[in-house]
Amino acid sequence: MMMPWGLATEDLPIFGTSPVDTLFDPCPAQKPSPSWQHLLDLSPGSHVVSEASASNIGNRDSLRFLDKFTSNTGLVMSFDCGTHEQRERVAASIEREFLSQVPQATQATISSFDLLPDFGSVIPSFSILEDTSNDSLKDEFPLDWLNDPLSLKTHEILLLIEEVVMVKPRNSSVTLDWSPALKDACLHFFSPPNLRRFLGFYWAIWHPNVNFVHRPTFDPLAAKPTVLAAMALIGACVSPDMLDNEDARTWLNCVEEMVFIDDDFNSELSYSPSGGMANQKRKIQALQAAYIVCLYQNWEGTDASKSRIRRYRFATLVSTARDIGIATARHQIYSEQGRPEFEWREFAAKEELIRVFTWIFLLDTAFVIFNNLPPRMVIKEMRMHMAMPETCFQATTADQCHQQIQFSLPTQSLYWKVSFRGAFESLCKDNLSFELRHTVSSLGPLVLFALASAIHSQIFQFRSAVGSFQLLTPISNALSNWRDIWLSFSSISCLGILPFITIEDSHIEPENLWRRMGFCRYAPEYWLLANLMADRLAVLGTSQPESELELLDEGPLDPILNHYDQTSMRQVNDLITGFQTFQI
Repeated sequence: MMMPWGLATEDLPIFGTSPVDTLFDPCPAQKPSPSWQHLLDLSPGSHVVSEASASNIGNRDSLRFLDKFTSNTGLVMSFDCGTHEQRERVAASIEREFLSQVPQATQATISSFDLLPDFGSVIPSFSILEDTSNDSLKDEFPLDWLNDPLSLKTHEILLLIEEVVMVKPRNSSVTLDWSPALKDACLHFFSPPNLRRFLGFYWAIWHPNVNFVHRPTFDPLAAKPTVLAAMALIGACVSPDMLDNEDARTWLNCVEEMVFIDDDFNSELSYSPSGGMANQKRKIQALQAAYIVCLYQNWEGTDASKSRIRRYRFATLVSTARDIGIATARHQIYSEQGRPEFEWREFAAKEELIRVFTWIFLLDTAFVIFNNLPPRMVIKEMRMHMAMPETCFQATTADQCHQQIQFSLPTQSLYWKVSFRGAFESLCKDNLSFELRHTVSSLGPLVLFALASAIHSQIFQFRSAVGSFQLLTPISNALSNWRDIWLSFSSISCLGILPFITIEDSHIEPENLWRRMGFCRYAPEYWLLANLMADRLAVLGTSQPESELELLDEGPLDPILNHYDQTSMRQVNDLITGFQTFQI
C-alpha cells in the first residue's frame, strides 16, 4: 500500500514557501517573510529536510494552500495575488512609474500619456457625449483621448460590447440594455488610462499565476480587442480598488459573449507555420481570450456563470484547441540555429501556443479535481512539446532568448525528442532514466505542475473504473518519480543553474513582479493530494470482495467523491480536511 510522505511544517505566512515545499526542498534558507521581495526570490526558501522528518505523516497544514483554495472564491482569495496592502503598494508603484514617463510638455501631450488611477483629473465628464448616435471617434471620445494610441482599442471594444448588448442570441447571458449611460460607463471602464492601469495589475499581480502571454513581445496596440478586454477585466478584478472590482462585474458576461462569437475563435483554425505571423497571433490570442474568460467567470462569476463555463464554454475551448491541432504545438530545434536564423517572434508565438494548450489541460484537470467533472482531454492527445524554462520565455530580447535556449536546451537535450505525453508515460514506468529526470526538472514549475495534475486525471479514471484497483502500479510509479524530479528541480534552483530572478534591492518595481513564480509552486500539494487519493484507492481495492453482488441503488457513485459536476468545491474541501486531520 502506498503511503504519503511526511511533512515537517511551521506556521508560514501566506506568501512563504508552502509546507510541502519544505518537504521537497533540500536547500537551507531563512524563514520567508510575506513580501513581494520573497515572491521574487524563486530559489526555494525553507529548511533542510531530514530522513526523520520525511517519515512523519499527515500534519494538519500539509494541504494548507489547497484547503484555502477550496474554501474561498474569487481570484484574489484563491490565487497568489498578494494582500490588499501589497496590491496597494503595486498600484502606487505603477502610478509613480507612469508619472515618471509623463513628458514635461503641453497639457495635451501630458493628457495623452497620463495614467493616474485618479481619473477625476484626467477624464472629462461624460456629459460631453451627448450625441450617442454618432459613431465617430471625435464624438465618442473626450478630446484628450484622441491623441492616445489606445483610444482606437477603446473604440473597438466599445463597438463589440454594443453589438452583443443590442443583438442578443436566445438564452444570452447578457442582460444589459444599451443606453447612453451604459455607453458612457463602457467608455470609462475601457478608457485608455484604465486599460493601461488594468494591464499593469494584470502583469504585476495576476500574470505569474497563469503565464501564457509573452510579455516581452506583447503589444496592446496590435492585440485583438477581445484579448485586451479580457486581460483588462482580470486586472480590474485583482485591483486593490473595490470600485474597479465592482465595475468589472458589469462587463463579465458581455466580454464572454464577444470573445466566444469572435470570428477568429470560430473560423477555420488549423495552425500552419506558413500562415503568416499576424494570422497565427490572431488565432492564439483568440484562444487566450477564451481561456481568460473561463478563468474570471469560474472564480468571479455567479454560480450560473460557473456552470455555463464548465459545461459549455470550456468544452468549446477544448474543441477549438483540437481544431487547431495540439500536436502542432512543437518548437523547431532552435539550439541548432545561429543567432541570425533565430526568429524570436516565431518562437514566442509557438511557446504561447504550447503554454495555452498546457493551461487548457490544467483547467481541465482543475475541474476534475475540484468539481469532480470527468476530464474532457486525455493524456494521449498531448503530443506537443513541453513548455520551455521561464528563463527562455521571460528573456526580454532576441539575443537573450537565443542565449538562454542554447544554455538550457542544447541540441542533445531530450527536450527536442519528448512530448508531454511521452514524458508522462515515462513517469509511469519504474525505470525513469536519469537523463529524462534531469530534462524535466530543468524545465521548471509549470511542467511539473502539469505532470502532477495529469496524475489526478489518471486517478479519476481509476476511480471511475468498474472492478478492483489492481492497476495502480503506474500511478504509484508516477508519484514516486514526480517526487524525485521535484527534488532535483529544487536542488538545481538552489545551485542557480536555473537563474530565476532574485532581486537584492528592497524596492521592487512593478515591471519585475511578472517574473515571479505563481501558484505553480504549490504543485507538491497537488502531488500529496494525489498520493492520499491513491492510498485510499489501494485500501479500497484490498477491502472489497470482488465477488460481492451490489444491489441496484446501494454504494457510493465514486469511492472518494460522491457527486459529479459540482459547482461548489465543498466536497473536495471536506476530503482535504479529512486528510489533514487523519493521523497514521
